[in-house]
Amino acid sequence: MRKTVLKYSVVLLMVAVAFTVTNVSAQCKNFTMKKCMPGLAPFLHNGQLNSTTLSPGESAEMQMTFYSGQEYRLLICGQEILGTISFKVTDMDKKPLFDSREHNNATSWDFKMTSTQQIVIEVIVPNAKSTNDLNQSACVSMLVGYKK
Repeated sequence: MRKTVLKYSVVLLMVAVAFTVTNVSAQCKNFTMKKCMPGLAPFLHNGQLNSTTLSPGESAEMQMTFYSGQEYRLLICGQEILGTISFKVTDMDKKPLFDSREHNNATSWDFKMTSTQQIVIEVIVPNAKSTNDLNQSACVSMLVGYKK
């Protein structure tokens, strides 16, 4: 009898975890589509949704290829609970190209590539101001738009 109850408890726990992960992912996608996507205008979205959940003090890094002669808008968008999210852009040799903190905490950067290259984008969530134990993770999205 105990083994049966334990089996059902484990299965129920796995279903609950799967539902929670799926629900968080769907909420982040909805946030990106409704709150972030309009910020790309007049640039066209490149079709990639890059979003994740981050907590205060965490950062995420991503490498992307950008093409010569193309104009781009890089947009970083996060839920308000995380505070002012900053981002840094460097080339593959770690040479700084843009730092949002040096541009009045800009949420986007418009640029034109002079040569095709990969760049590194680092998104940084500030540390929390309060010291409560609540997990305040929230959605952060990075979108890329281009001009035709």
